[in-house]
Amino acid sequence: MTERKDRTADTGLEAFFDAARQESPDPGADLLARVEADALAHLPRPGTRSATGLRFFGQLRAAVGGWPGVAGLAAASVTGLWLGISPPDGVSDLLAGSGAGALSLDPLSEFDLTMLEG
Repeated sequence: MTERKDRTADTGLEAFFDAARQESPDPGADLLARVEADALAHLPRPGTRSATGLRFFGQLRAAVGGWPGVAGLAAASVTGLWLGISPPDGVSDLLAGSGAGALSLDPLSEFDLTMLEG
């Protein structure tokens, strides 16, 4: 353990520290009034939309990154739908050659079929 110094041995600033410990400053009325006015200014007002009071789609738009994020998400969704409905010939040939095309249409996998034979 460390030894504690005797407070009487400290010189210089100890008298100032003691005086500061004995005096407890209270905030002034003007400071409290300014803090209250600032807090009231940040409260949501009825009939207006604040950042926390957005509707679901407003919150979703904010989470995605605003309108640029929504535009990018819409473009990616349309592209995925387009490629899913009418894939390019190269993708169809690749799936047919690997055998994955037949498996993707089969609702039962080989594991399920072996478990059914039992």
